[in-house]
Amino acid sequence: MHIVVDESWREETGIYLKRLNDALTISDEWGGSFKKYWPGCFFSTHDPTNSAAIALRLGIYATNIFSTSLQASGEIENQWGKGIFVLVPLSARFLLESWGSVHFSRITLTRLIEHNDIEREENRVNRLTHGSRLDKESKVVLPFGGETDTQSFNVMNFIDSLSDVGDQPKIFYNFLCEACHPNFVQSSYFQLAGPTLPNWSNDSYKELGHQVLEKTVKAIEFASSGIQSDILYILETATQYIEDENEMKKA
Repeated sequence: MHIVVDESWREETGIYLKRLNDALTISDEWGGSFKKYWPGCFFSTHDPTNSAAIALRLGIYATNIFSTSLQASGEIENQWGKGIFVLVPLSARFLLESWGSVHFSRITLTRLIEHNDIEREENRVNRLTHGSRLDKESKVVLPFGGETDTQSFNVMNFIDSLSDVGDQPKIFYNFLCEACHPNFVQSSYFQLAGPTLPNWSNDSYKELGHQVLEKTVKAIEFASSGIQSDILYILETATQYIEDENEMKKA
């Protein structure tokens, strides 16, 4: 018996691979800028002012989130290349949420510099860096002992913070949430795009399949560009702010 393997999914979905790679690859120029401002250079800062400490913590927090987003980016390309499309929206949503949290940090840093409300911004940074849901089952063990006792932010706070760049983040987020839930119709479109149940010979599906894949790629491009822009802004701005605070303290 001769079994025919339907490889049409590779041709239909492969047209998006270059765009994904372009969106998720860190350029040498960007990497150089990131290394220049990475907050590790301030770990040895002695007795920083309260405001400088907040800026430093924001830089560390944003860098950590960016690191996890890079891992998600690699998984997106891996899932796409292997045809595991049912998981792509979940990874893409995580990338968008990561951008939201970094953008939220950018807004916090800007408020600190403009208004110098140390108590307000320190409370916000505490919630970012060691907050969690406070029900008994959700508390997180802290590395320095004890458990979290600070309420974390809801992820929608991060998504809502992106409203200053337009309506697209919320539109993409709602789409990705629907796409990664087991709701049959939307998730079926992604399942039928891959090698398990390829349906590209169906003209009706082909049109819908490309619509959902195109929107997914646009969401990934948008989130990746946004998080790279915001992380550099935070590191560059925080670096200058900490340096200025140190100079003022010496004067």
